[in-house]
Amino acid sequence: MQRFSLNTHQMAQIAKTLLTFDPEAVLTLKDGINFKKNPEDGKCYIIYKDEHGVKACKNQCKHQGGLFIKDIEDLDGKTVRCTKHYWKLNVSTMKYVNPPDSFQQNELGVVWNDGSLEIVELNPVEPWLVDPKVQEELEVGEVTITYLTHACMELKLGNKQMLFDPWLTGPAFARGWWLLHEPPADALDRMCNADLIYISHMHSDHLSYSTLKTLSERRPDMPIFVGDTSRPVFWYLDRSGVKLTNINVVNFGVWLNVDEHLRFMILMDGVHPEMDTCIIVEYKGTHLI
Repeated sequence: MQRFSLNTHQMAQIAKTLLTFDPEAVLTLKDGINFKKNPEDGKCYIIYKDEHGVKACKNQCKHQGGLFIKDIEDLDGKTVRCTKHYWKLNVSTMKYVNPPDSFQQNELGVVWNDGSLEIVELNPVEPWLVDPKVQEELEVGEVTITYLTHACMELKLGNKQMLFDPWLTGPAFARGWWLLHEPPADALDRMCNADLIYISHMHSDHLSYSTLKTLSERRPDMPIFVGDTSRPVFWYLDRSGVKLTNINVVNFGVWLNVDEHLRFMILMDGVHPEMDTCIIVEYKGTHLI
C-alpha cells in the first residue's frame, strides 16, 4: 500500500479555541474528571486535572460518537463510560480500557496564560476551501452520476470515470445481506474500466472482497483510494486472497489531483471517525459530492 505525506503548505494549521477559563473559573476545576459544555455551541468536553496538570478531550466516543458519562464502577476517578455501547476511556492516559487496546482518544491542546486556561484544537481552515478554483461552465452531459446498486455509484466527469464502494457480486456480512437491486449487466466491466475507485470503509457492503476478486484478476493495478483511518480499510487484505497492487492510503483534508479539471478530497466521518470516511469531488471548480 502507498501512503501519501503532507507538504509544509498542507500542514499549515490554526488553533481554534473551544473553551476558555478565566483564573477564577480555573480554580473551580476539581481534581479528577470535569465535564464541561461550551455555552455558545453546546459542544461537550472532558477536562482531567491532577498534580501533573490538565488534559482535555472532546466528550465523544471514537467508536460511534456516543457521549461519555461518569463511570460508577471507577474507584480511581479516571475513567468515563460511553452511553452507547459501554466503552470506557481512561482520561488520565487518553486510552480506551474497555475494550482494551482499541483506540487512543485525540487529546486537545491546553494553553495557559496568566492563570487563565484555553482548550484549543488545531484544525485546518475548511480544507475544501483551500486553493479555490475558478468555476467553469459545464456542458449538458459533461457530468453524470449513475446509481449502480447499494452504495455503489459511477461518476463520469469529462473523460474521467470514478467508482465508489463497488459491491456488485456476492453477499455481505457473512451471508446476512444480499443486494436488493441487481446491478447493470455491464457493472463489472464499468468497474474495471474506471480511472480510480474510492472505498469509504471496511464494512463488507462497501468493501466487497468478492467484487474486488474480479477486479484483481482483470486489473490488479487499479488505483484505489482510502482514508488513513485508525482502523485500516484493507485490514484483511493479506488473508483475502485478493491481489491488488495500487491501494493508496491518503491523509484527510488534502486535495488529490486527477487531472487539470478534476480533484477529490477524503474527509473523516464525524460519527464513526475511527473507520468511516466521506469524499468531496470537484470538477472544473464545482463541488459535486
